[in-house]
Amino acid sequence: MSTREDWQRRLGPLYGGALALTHSTPWRWPTEVGDEARSAGWIVALGVPCGLVAWAFAWLFGAAGIPSPLAGIAGLGMLTLASAALVERGLVDSIDRWTGHARSPGVAATLVLVFVTLLRVGAVLVVPPEQWLWLFLITAVIGRWAAVFLQAIGDPVAVDETQRSLVATPAPAWLIAAISGGVLALSVVAMGKLGVVAMALVAVGVFAVGLASQRRDGGLSPAIVAVAAALGELVVLLLATIGR
Repeated sequence: MSTREDWQRRLGPLYGGALALTHSTPWRWPTEVGDEARSAGWIVALGVPCGLVAWAFAWLFGAAGIPSPLAGIAGLGMLTLASAALVERGLVDSIDRWTGHARSPGVAATLVLVFVTLLRVGAVLVVPPEQWLWLFLITAVIGRWAAVFLQAIGDPVAVDETQRSLVATPAPAWLIAAISGGVLALSVVAMGKLGVVAMALVAVGVFAVGLASQRRDGGLSPAIVAVAAALGELVVLLLATIGR
């Protein structure tokens, strides 16, 4: 069986992608890739296959003759699975901690999660099926970019590297700028001018989330990083209903 060192030699710079794949999605590499921190660039880049898998699942449902509303819900469910439900779990964990229910899910967390899920489902149902490819793709990418952007403007996050999360290695400013430029270009292709608006709103929202976390908890956590991703995804989905 190939060892971690074997895969490092074989993949070279792509080894970071294997790390991000293993630690931020439910998919596993053929062997243990180690506990090194994940590259910010790869965390965002993996939004592309996550979005594509979600769209493919929705398309297959539609091709099988299943009504488009159900196909869209299936695609959204696959988007959640493709990200190992990190967004949803982080949202619940953060609300539970803020409301004093850290040991068991509280009513507030359940209500918020249901409300956000209904908004997401409603947005997908409003957008025409022929636009779902770009919708699922850009939703996943901007969600992950929001998580990386929060870490770029905040303090490093202490995390157990053996657990799945959207936590990335602290990246230099030039890398964050390059990632943001690439995501912006993809957003414009997918959403037109609304792509610029989406990224601007997400950046402001993420800054507010980071500030609240700093004041309340004294820093960032993997759960708060996931909340930023949830915010990014929701903003994209809601704006997509305007530009349909």
